[in-house]
Amino acid sequence: MTVGMGFMMLLLPLILAAVGLAVIVLAFNDKVDARPDDGSARLPTRRERPLYHLHMQIRSSVKPPSASRASGPGVTKLPTRR
Repeated sequence: MTVGMGFMMLLLPLILAAVGLAVIVLAFNDKVDARPDDGSARLPTRRERPLYHLHMQIRSSVKPPSASRASGPGVTKLPTRR
């Protein structure tokens, strides 16, 4: 009984390591999220992400900083106290 138990104690970590390595290899070889050959990004469909169009509307409604606010007013010098 102890010989069989010792064999399992050695074999179990090797089996787990092999399964872990197989999962890592499959994850690296997964091409589901890969970009197409022409370089364009594929937008999600309504079935994949039903609220994506709402997210894009919210993002586009944010006002970009205007040129006057981005540069800021010129620095003014205050008169010195006497």
